[in-house]
Amino acid sequence: MKKVLAFGAHPDDIEFMAAGTLALLADRGWEIHLATMAGGEVGSPTDTTQQIRARRLEEAAASARILEGRYHYAGGHDLEIEYNSPYRQRSVRVLRETNPDVVLTCPPMDYILDHEITSQLVRNAAFIASVPLYDCGAALEPTKTIPHLYYWNASGLQDIFGRNLPLHFGIDVSSVMETKERMLRCHESQDEWLRYINKVDSYIENMKSRTREQGKLIGRAFGECFIQHLGNGHPRDNVLKAVLGDLCVEIS
Repeated sequence: MKKVLAFGAHPDDIEFMAAGTLALLADRGWEIHLATMAGGEVGSPTDTTQQIRARRLEEAAASARILEGRYHYAGGHDLEIEYNSPYRQRSVRVLRETNPDVVLTCPPMDYILDHEITSQLVRNAAFIASVPLYDCGAALEPTKTIPHLYYWNASGLQDIFGRNLPLHFGIDVSSVMETKERMLRCHESQDEWLRYINKVDSYIENMKSRTREQGKLIGRAFGECFIQHLGNGHPRDNVLKAVLGDLCVEIS
């Protein structure tokens, strides 16, 4: 069974930007893994750090279960994600625990550094998890191969300078929008937090709007768009296109 790992910075990042693609892969028999670098520790105006973390992690696990998948918490903390040795080890541990064929993660350019540093950490882990002599701080076997690596779109669909990302293709997720919505609805505490911090009336409608805008780029009702990492050592064929066929549409 092929395995896909979606590795975000915070609980709900994946559901906003890539849950539809995961649902399509699950329908085709892939084993699904979701992971986050941080635990949502600061995402509440009322709960303690420990209370909101426990709640956010259970919400993330519930979302993964919708796809009969597993959730992995890397052990980091909101607004403190750094590119350093402890975080590199955390990232590699998740890669070695899951040994994925495909990795989806945050884009290198996004509105908050937690997302951008997570992108760097996951990119690095995807490559070095296969290095036998790299010590990740746990007795885990190195990964067998370097996986296909993809970055999902920026959270606001633009970088911090208001520019569109250099997207390679989009996935038509129109048929699985109900599943994507169910997964995001698991994150009830995030709805509460976004209403407080960003004055967002409905995180579900926000997600639908982003997914609809990406759909326009590929001529479909709803889409999730990606950039493929084509650096040395990583596979250069588009395995998502091979698996999803006409649902995967190149962006010119």
